Parts: sequence; structure tokens; C-alpha cells
Amino acid sequence: MAKSAFILAATQSGSGKTTFSMGLMAALRSQGHTVQPFKVGPDYIDPMYHTAACGRSSRNLDAFMLPEDVLRYLFAKNSADADVAVVEGVMGLYDGLRPDGIEGSSAHVGQILQAPVVLLVNARGMSLSLAALINGFRDFALAKSGRPLAVAGVLLNNLKNEMSYQYAKQIVERECGLPVFGWLPNLPEAALSERHLGLLCSGEVGDLPQKLQMLAEQICAHCDLPALLAATQMQQPPVVPEPPLPASLPERGCAPVRIGLARDAAFNFYYQDSLGLLEQLGAQLVPFSPLADDALPPDLDGLLLGGGYPELHLPELSANQSLLADLRRQLAAGLPCLAECGGFIYLGRSMEMQGESWPLADVFPFDFEMTDRLQHFGYIEVELDQACLLCDGQPLRLRGHEFHYTQRKPNGAGADWPTFYQAKKPTGARSWREGWQIYNTLGGYPHFNLWAEPQAAVNFLLKAANYRQIKGKEATNAD
Repeated sequence: MAKSAFILAATQSGSGKTTFSMGLMAALRSQGHTVQPFKVGPDYIDPMYHTAACGRSSRNLDAFMLPEDVLRYLFAKNSADADVAVVEGVMGLYDGLRPDGIEGSSAHVGQILQAPVVLLVNARGMSLSLAALINGFRDFALAKSGRPLAVAGVLLNNLKNEMSYQYAKQIVERECGLPVFGWLPNLPEAALSERHLGLLCSGEVGDLPQKLQMLAEQICAHCDLPALLAATQMQQPPVVPEPPLPASLPERGCAPVRIGLARDAAFNFYYQDSLGLLEQLGAQLVPFSPLADDALPPDLDGLLLGGGYPELHLPELSANQSLLADLRRQLAAGLPCLAECGGFIYLGRSMEMQGESWPLADVFPFDFEMTDRLQHFGYIEVELDQACLLCDGQPLRLRGHEFHYTQRKPNGAGADWPTFYQAKKPTGARSWREGWQIYNTLGGYPHFNLWAEPQAAVNFLLKAANYRQIKGKEATNAD
């Protein structure tokens, strides 16, 4: 595990967590530290910026989707060779799954990992009230959950100048007994642009290296990084054991399977640990681009079509008829495929955007459209039918997340298509049927972290191995 580790959490959304996190990561890296980034919750976009800042893949720490032992294991495993682990929080420190508890929050993750919190505070318009706010955040965890949470210190944001910072620092350190590690001046040139699902993806920000360098320089100039690292040193715990996993393909006597991975500007929403689990269980991931490639990679045994922004690339996706034809042919032949959210849309008949309809893969007989509001947002619990692609004759339960503005057109084609899992909100009584299947292809809106139920990952790979065997027999018979 890293020598130092901390959760950068805030009092509220909009406090500058992502900007400060990027700056800290880039600054620590510039000083020669190996930095492992993490993100609390189901976010895909913030980890892209972390990865750019650290040169290492950022990982999600999701206390709703993943059991505590899995969360601890993945944190220890992924930070084992790092000097510093920086975990960007989500929303406010205590904001999580329910309004009456801290499950799923940054505080909950801190308690599970026994990692200290560095509290980022929007200090605009406050003086002594800063102390009341910070003391409340420091003490609330024990009172609410009965489990302590260590607050190692404070960072301040949205201050006018150095004089304002020194004044606020004196108040906090005197009244709260916590060190203040620094602040950031207002840097409009480092701001990141947004759209309907949040920030632009990191690859779309042409001057991102310059922004990261600027933030790193400002962090080094205005923050006491040695003091921060000293205050967030981690006691080395006993070795965190790997949670029990189903037998991998090699352990079952099967050769690894080749799984195509759609990855480009249109499809890039994946949990890095889910991909790592598939590789650990016997998958060889083969990236390809639905935007640029004219066919699927050769000799595939399975296919992953993740989420992303296909709606922003409809002309290019629709025009790539050679790939769409190859995709239809191979899926109709039984190639196992898991399609999530944007990947599910891609397999539809068409997508309507700004009054224009774009033909797509036409694997599912569904027409999609963009709406002006979120259709589903937040965590869900899913019970998979035993006939689902991810099952092996026994029903399974998964936890996931949805966040989309698109929908299947109401009362359109395929309205009565059978569904293969029951989804419900973890809070309240709302539930619905979802998950559509054709051939060996499962499509739906939820994003799943496969570490929540590794058996689902193994079942998918076994379907791929079986498809390879059938394909080999057919080739032999043809000869």
C-alpha cells in the first residue's frame, strides 16, 4: 500500500474537487512521486483526468457496488507500488446513497479504507464560520455512524489572495486544531468545459497538458505538500487477501478468449478494475474503434461495447457501414456481446438527434432519441433471469448505475421485446424490467462493476469459450 494516502473530499459539490485533485496529482508527480489515483463512486470522466495527471489508470472505489472486503483489496492492490494514493471524493463528504445515512459517500469509503480525509472547503464569504463548518464535518461521522473518520487537515478554495488565506488559516488552526495545507488562487484559464453528462472527456481538451502544468506549479507554490504527505501517512495493514474468485478459464483447462473492446472517442466508459478482472479470469482484451476500423478485430470470441458518447459521433458511426455489417454478421452468428448504455444504443436500429435520424447497427429493433432530461439517474439493483447472458442457469444479482438522457422511443419498434432482468432503485419501491437479449447479445442501460459479482464475468467468458469451440467445429466441418 502507498506510504501516504488520503481522500480529497469537499463540503459540497462545486468546491473545486476535480481541479484540486488534478493539481495535487500533477504536483506530486512533478516532485518525483509515483501517484495512484482513485475516484469515489461510479464516475467515468474524472478518472480520465486523473490518468492524464498521474500516468497511471485511475480506479473507482464504490462502496455501494462493491463489498467492503473487495474495496479494501482493490485499493491495496492498485496502490501497492505507489508512493501516494490520492482519492477524489464525490459530492459533499457525507453525501451518498440515502439522505439519512452515509452509505456510498466519501466518508464511508474513508471508514472502510481507514484512510484520512483532507477536507476541501469553499471559504468564500466566511471567517469564523469556517471553524464551525469544519468542526461539524470532522465530528459528524462518529455521531452519525458510530465509526470514526480521521480528518488530517484542510485545503481552502475560492479565496481572493494570500492575505485572505493567511487570515482564514489562522482561524481554522486556532479553532479546529487542524493544519491548513494551502489554497489555490482563482485560475480561470485552468477551467474545464462541460456538457450534458458532465466534463468533456480528457482527450477532447487539447491544452490539458498545459492546464496540468499550470495547476501543478500553483499547487507547489501555494500548498505545503511535505506537510500534507506527513499528515496522511498510512500505517501498513496486514496483507489484504484477495476475495474468493470463481475458477478462471486456465484453471478450468480452457485457453484464454479474445474479447473485442470498443474504445475510442464514442465508447470509453469502462471500470478499469472490471477490465482487469476479465483479464485475470482468462480474457485477452483486443481494443478497436467503431469510429475508425472497417471491421471487428480478427478471431474474436466475445465483444464488449461500453458506454460513452455515441450521440456526439452519429454521422461517423452511421457512415461506417463496413463495420456495422461485420458486427451484424458476427452477432447473428452467436458472438457473445455485452453492450452497456452507449453500446446498447449503437446496436439499435437508429438514433434521433436534433431532428435527424441516423441508422445504426440494427441488431435490436429499437429506435432511440435524445431527451431534454435525465431518464434514469443513480444506483440500481438488478436481478438477472437465469436465461440471461451473464448467468449460467442460475439467477444472479448485480449492482449498477445509470445516467442517461436518451431513451427508446415510446411505443416504437420492439416495444414488446422480452427483458432479462428486473431493476429497482435501492431506495424506495420503484422498479422496472430491463435488459434485452438477442442471439448471444445482452444490451441495457446499466453500467456494472463486475467485481460486485465475479461469477457474472466468468459466465460471460465461458460463453465466449463455448462460442470459440462451436466456431472451430463449424470450420472443421466446412473443411
